[in-house]
Amino acid sequence: MNNLKIIKLKNGNTRLNLLPDYGGKISNLSFDGFEIFRPLPTDNIELLKSYKGGNFALVPFSNRIKNSQFMFKNKIYKLNKSNNVAPHTIHGHGYLYKWDVIEQSLNSVLISYSHENSEFGWPWAYDVKQEIILDDYTCSIGLTISNRSNSEMPFGFGFHPFFNFNDDIKLEFDADKEWLGFPENFPTKTQPIKDNFNIKNGKYLWKKEETVSYEGFKGKVKIHWVNYNKKLILQADKIFNHLIVHVPEGANYFCVEPVSQPTDGFNLVHNRIENIINRNLKPGKSATGMIKIKLIQKN
Repeated sequence: MNNLKIIKLKNGNTRLNLLPDYGGKISNLSFDGFEIFRPLPTDNIELLKSYKGGNFALVPFSNRIKNSQFMFKNKIYKLNKSNNVAPHTIHGHGYLYKWDVIEQSLNSVLISYSHENSEFGWPWAYDVKQEIILDDYTCSIGLTISNRSNSEMPFGFGFHPFFNFNDDIKLEFDADKEWLGFPENFPTKTQPIKDNFNIKNGKYLWKKEETVSYEGFKGKVKIHWVNYNKKLILQADKIFNHLIVHVPEGANYFCVEPVSQPTDGFNLVHNRIENIINRNLKPGKSATGMIKIKLIQKN
């Protein structure tokens, strides 16, 4: 048992719980009492432990960086390893820290995380703001990252939702191609999409352990819980032009992650692989991206 701070938002039939002290993570999101995300166990969370549920921000990079190092402007940067994927590092820093609450209302909240230079080996100081707004049957989540350092900073960001896999699931989305191999194997080639979800009324999501990373994601995913007869749209800003779809062993949740870079993106850019383009922030500059999750079929 712990005294974890929980911010509870509501608007009509939409409910959301946020844990600012635990990586600024969303623990629950529900429409009409239907849990969209796999709920986090808020009664007994250990702050230094990672749980598979809810949603959290990926910042200042998404997924893995191979061997916890990358080249930027002809200099090698060595980062701290993540224990669960050593010798690599994963998912950035925001999900590991406490976020401060700046503003809060019944249906919205603005939280922030400040990173000092050299923490986790990342030599740039930056700020992140995460704003969550609930409308009836809609949840908007926005991220803004700002470079506080005196030199140009590479970055990537995105979202890592864990959706409830408590039904047969259909997905519908469009992308240009997929990376050949699992993200943990650091793929360096793309190929035509094998499991094409860009079909009318969607296609059933696999129930085996598998992860596929898509390049040229077009920004919209329809998710359908078939037997519950619930359907939502996840709409992502253009900056999130990559999509990761993940099903773990046991298939008790699935992830649909809109992000701004592929796995090991910094190194792919340096090695000029697949024409991947990196995003950088000059000192004092910011970048913003948002997703909207909207329930479109209620019963």
